[in-house]
Amino acid sequence: MSAGHYTHDNFGKTVMRSQIAIALLLLLCLPLANFWFPSAYSIKAGIHGLSAISALAVGTYLTHRALPLVKGMQVQLQSLRRWVLAATLLNLAGAISGNWIYMRYRGQDGPRDWILERVPAIHNVLMEFKEFVSLFPFPLMLSATALLYYYGLPMQTRRDLCRFVGITILVSWSFLLLGFVVGLVLAKLRFV
Repeated sequence: MSAGHYTHDNFGKTVMRSQIAIALLLLLCLPLANFWFPSAYSIKAGIHGLSAISALAVGTYLTHRALPLVKGMQVQLQSLRRWVLAATLLNLAGAISGNWIYMRYRGQDGPRDWILERVPAIHNVLMEFKEFVSLFPFPLMLSATALLYYYGLPMQTRRDLCRFVGITILVSWSFLLLGFVVGLVLAKLRFV
């Protein structure tokens, strides 16, 4: 075995996959708790939380798949196309459910009024930013999905397209992460 060459044994892979599964399960428990929160909007909040965390988890996985594209390395485009399509659909679900619960946020005596009354700087900077940045991941992932399906497997020979798709996935994840973190801040300040 040469220096710098590292292989995982079966036990190592099992432990790593188990850790990922446990972390994802615990992460998904966060929005599941919303379903039992005493609020008339608990179902909307729970659905939005599940779609947002699922989109973030798949988007994070895709960042690891996108880096080889940016570097110009060969990747399994068949698998990547399915993952990017799943991420696109999850981002769409997050955007739709986010707009669904946004009506409550902006409604009378909603979290927006509460935040404006107590910490207006947070709303005027953070929430105005979140309202727009959270919508960017879907069209970005949609463009990556369209390119992957339009050009198909021969796209592997187009380094420019592969890099574009990889960078698009990375930028989409950045916006997704920003929107997610600001959404958590909102949830911490005032439950919808």
